[in-house]
Amino acid sequence: MALTADSSLLGIAVELREVSHTYKTHPVFIPVSVQLPSGSECLIRGTNGSGKSTLGRIIAGELTAAIGSVHWSREDESLDADALCTKSQRISPVSTLHPQLTIAELVEFQSQFQTKAAESAAYDLLHKAGLAKQMEKAFRELSSGMQQRVKLAMALASQAELIVLDEPCVNLDASGIAWYREALEEIKGRATLVICSNNRSEDFIDPNFILDLIV
Repeated sequence: MALTADSSLLGIAVELREVSHTYKTHPVFIPVSVQLPSGSECLIRGTNGSGKSTLGRIIAGELTAAIGSVHWSREDESLDADALCTKSQRISPVSTLHPQLTIAELVEFQSQFQTKAAESAAYDLLHKAGLAKQMEKAFRELSSGMQQRVKLAMALASQAELIVLDEPCVNLDASGIAWYREALEEIKGRATLVICSNNRSEDFIDPNFILDLIV
């Protein structure tokens, strides 16, 4: 089965208004203002410590900006952070899934909050990722590369309308990168994509917007 998404899902629009964050009263990065239309792809680019992950968390609604404001909307209807949490996904090198659950159990758990199509898409992506024989293995037993493939598969198949991927190709080998890019291409335009990267070309496809973070 090919990865599919509900054709009515066009993504969540995001507007950042002079957004920044502080650490011990010091700004993490200079204020950012941008309007991301639904279905667009945005690249957040910067070196380690530039605040890429922090801005990604703010966009995903996981962190409240210390400076400025974020506005999310779907089909011109405003969304608050609580409503956003059921429509967005974010993964990063430090995020993890339940260590004791098998891959199959993780899919089953996530399917409680998603459509049947998303569950089928997750199995399809996991199989394409070469994990068909690992489905009964606990997440903690997987190699770092396999764990990254599982996290990406769960996020990309979720039919979330806002997907934030922080350093998505970390721990992926050449075959994993090729698999990821094919999966990302499948959902491009069907969800609003935000990619946080050190400017590794394999992380992103063809961003409509590029935010260069400056401390």
